[in-house]
Amino acid sequence: MKKGEIMLKAVIVDDEILAIHLLEAMLLESNSVDVIGKFLNPQDAISSILTLKPDILFLDIEMAEMNGIEFASKIEETAQLMDIVFVTAYEHYALEAFNVQAVDYILKPIEKERLIKTIGRIRQRRGKLDFSASTLPDEDIKIIGTFHFHVHSGRVYTANTSLTLSTKEFQILFFLAQRPGQIFHPSELYKLIWAEESIGQTKALKVHISNLRKKLESASGHQAKIVTVRGSGYQLLFE
Repeated sequence: MKKGEIMLKAVIVDDEILAIHLLEAMLLESNSVDVIGKFLNPQDAISSILTLKPDILFLDIEMAEMNGIEFASKIEETAQLMDIVFVTAYEHYALEAFNVQAVDYILKPIEKERLIKTIGRIRQRRGKLDFSASTLPDEDIKIIGTFHFHVHSGRVYTANTSLTLSTKEFQILFFLAQRPGQIFHPSELYKLIWAEESIGQTKALKVHISNLRKKLESASGHQAKIVTVRGSGYQLLFE
């Protein structure tokens, strides 16, 4: 870890204790991630996520008590601001993982270089989105225009209305709100949020933008909107 960088907090959920120990050892060896929670039972993990407030959730998919995709769907509703990384032996779940907004998908057995690359991407993206604790007030609330971003809980308030956003929706809105009026091409915005090249696939971004627009429009007295600039990209404007 470079000087001045903050350790990322991670939680591991896997129903195989050996898999947890192996991943924890690799994360500790990276010297950039602190494992603050380990769970064999997904139900126990769900009840602890809001208290632990991890930056990264390493999540197995094939678990006896609960499928990892189902787990991710459940915690998405809490709008907890974290990056979900699926760690699994099953390659065919990749599309489903993408649908629940996982930021990465690592196959077992885990390769150290692949894991380090994932951690680096997450750290880089979180830095660009200004998630560093050094940039936030003590109460973890960032006020931008008409928005009140509660960074650790992932809640957003505008015009006395609470917006229930998914993790990716929160990240997109938070990023655009910090740069009002600036236009971002879909592929550029995708790279900044997902921390990887879109390779021409920006459908997920379009879906999140569409959902964000509907939620902003439903807010009583809303004073911000996401505009599509034909041929250029997206921008957020305060009215």
